[in-house]
Amino acid sequence: MLYLSGKEEYFAKAEDIAKEMEIPKSFLRKILKQLEKAELLHLKRGVSGGIKLLRNPAEITLYDVIVAMEKTLALNRCVINEKICGLMPKCPVHPVWFKIRERLIQALKDIKFQELATKGAAL
Repeated sequence: MLYLSGKEEYFAKAEDIAKEMEIPKSFLRKILKQLEKAELLHLKRGVSGGIKLLRNPAEITLYDVIVAMEKTLALNRCVINEKICGLMPKCPVHPVWFKIRERLIQALKDIKFQELATKGAAL
């Protein structure tokens, strides 16, 4: 996503991405399939094929990509499913995990790939 965000027309060949980003092609293919399934990019096969972002990098967040790859974002299992933790009703830390998760999600939503491609994330 970062590589494509820095390219004109947000288009590239898989070979170029793998080489520049130092990602094995087999691993890159798996990543690309997940990102395509999340409708973040389009894969066109064949001689004139390549990979193209489906949205402007100014609209794509780090959160979008993490969720596309991981399906969810949680620092602790009990944030995803309260039934996992038998201490939930009386645990003083449980509400803290929720607050931290919400702050993390917002921070990741504030980081756009356009910014990452041009100057990096300002923290």
